[in-house]
Amino acid sequence: MRKLYFAAVLLLSSVAMQAQTYGIKGGVNFANLRGNDAEGFDGMTGFHVGLLTEFYILDRVTLQPELLYSLQGAKVDGDEYKINYVTLPIMAEFDIDGSLSIHAGPQFSLLAGETKDILPAEAENFDFGIAAGLEYEIVGGLFIQGRYVWGQKQVFEDADVKNSVVQLSLGFYF
Repeated sequence: MRKLYFAAVLLLSSVAMQAQTYGIKGGVNFANLRGNDAEGFDGMTGFHVGLLTEFYILDRVTLQPELLYSLQGAKVDGDEYKINYVTLPIMAEFDIDGSLSIHAGPQFSLLAGETKDILPAEAENFDFGIAAGLEYEIVGGLFIQGRYVWGQKQVFEDADVKNSVVQLSLGFYF
């Protein structure tokens, strides 16, 4: 697993050397677990924080890789089952009017920790999702984002349970 963390940091670093913009962001997660075996799960609030970079591919299209720490999970019988991930979203950003843009792309996640005493199963070490959202640059590099991450991989080996996360972010481009 250390090799995967190192590879993610190396990828972001190599992309950042070519980047035209760097930034930071953080915000709130509204997370839940969904699927056929997701009975008894309720939504919980978490957070995300991290770094991003972006570089131009075309005139109004950029690639925006991010490296985030993200607290996700769900409530189970009133207790919070927390799943901590280091995530690597790789978003294609389509500029609409200079301030408003649409984001879409894959998100790769590595398990960093979990609350183990709430559920009998342990989360898988790797998660994959599809993310999409909107970004609005307020002024001078300050931006807000709204994003939905739709988990595609089962969180637990033998159960149809996947991550579902709405993220609201505030960030700044340098």
